[in-house]
Amino acid sequence: MSGADNIYKYITTEGKIYGEEAKKFTMLKYLQKSTGVFNQDGMLTKEQVKEMRKRAQMGEKNLWHGFISFNKENSQQIDDPEKCIALIKQIFGQFFKDAGFNPDNMDLMCALHLDRPEHLHIHYMFWEKEPRVKNQRAAGYKYRAKGKIPLDVIDKMTERLNAYTIGDDIAHKRDEVIKAFYKREDFAQAKSRDIATKYMKVLADKIPKDASFQYGRKDMIPYRDDIDFIAETIISTDRKTFQADMAFREEMDKKEKVLQSIMGNYYKQRLKKDNTFKEYMTDAADIAGVKSIETIDRLRWDYRRRLGNIVLKKVREIQRETYKRNPCRKYKTNDKNLKRKLAISSRKVRGIMDGLFGSVAELFSPETTNYRNRLREIEEEMQAEYEKENRPQETEQPKPTNSKWNWGK
Repeated sequence: MSGADNIYKYITTEGKIYGEEAKKFTMLKYLQKSTGVFNQDGMLTKEQVKEMRKRAQMGEKNLWHGFISFNKENSQQIDDPEKCIALIKQIFGQFFKDAGFNPDNMDLMCALHLDRPEHLHIHYMFWEKEPRVKNQRAAGYKYRAKGKIPLDVIDKMTERLNAYTIGDDIAHKRDEVIKAFYKREDFAQAKSRDIATKYMKVLADKIPKDASFQYGRKDMIPYRDDIDFIAETIISTDRKTFQADMAFREEMDKKEKVLQSIMGNYYKQRLKKDNTFKEYMTDAADIAGVKSIETIDRLRWDYRRRLGNIVLKKVREIQRETYKRNPCRKYKTNDKNLKRKLAISSRKVRGIMDGLFGSVAELFSPETTNYRNRLREIEEEMQAEYEKENRPQETEQPKPTNSKWNWGK
């Protein structure tokens, strides 16, 4: 790397890089704008190459050089920089690990040669940025004096290269299996449980212990988005409940649009009236029940409120059963008493979540059913009132009076 004739000069020779038939390769213009060398992270700039060459010449170091040659049949797999970089990225990380190197401590420089179109080949060289072999005789590290790469490591790399040339069929089938696994209902439900558990624990930490834990109260306003998200996530762990919830929400949206388009100002007046009451629907609303709700907007809000209260009840249980370290207290190393309390707390919280997930249908489905029935009633009531208020008034005929002026007429 330091002499007049060096490996860097060789692998970046124009004739080697471009070759006689280089015009047919789409990478020509791309390489002309660069140094023509790359590694697993992409094309190397001149500044990067300068720094790498400087590191290669500092201290005692081994520099390894090799090449990967593809036959005519497979040369198309490395005929542009993007393909080469993808190959290097996939192959060299494991190669370095097998050879006992730290991949983060390696400088790697590669170049594609097109001078032999029937078997394109990649030249590569690598070295350690700093020596990382333990010195057995003295403290610290030293460079690899012999620099020998074990033959079995090279054989493994050759196997990976051969597998790479076969194509992506095996990798494609593997990806299809993974995708199918992720699409499985039980996996999706397990993932939803993990998410809900995580966010409920976070919410239990965020809400003050002296809070009201009622969705409709003002001190819950900052947490309502989190509560709604957790409620929806928990519902998704039970397929039938999730489908019922989704169908009900869609039905509410459709009915509201229909009523708005038909009734116009009449519907706006009712919404304006109910918006003043909506934020106060807390304990009193539970006593009055869904019959007291008169608009779909209030129905939607109260539906979220009741689902949110189910979540908040469990969040409060988690908060009460969660044991935390006292930040003002010094604990012994491996404090057995602390470990026991944390383990008991974790077991109790896990029991709360297991009980919640085991009763999703029982807790949430009745709310969906009751509110769907009330939705239909609201629609019928509103349409009946609208028709009544907009019905033309009937004029009654005056009854004849007995007088001398109209008698006998």
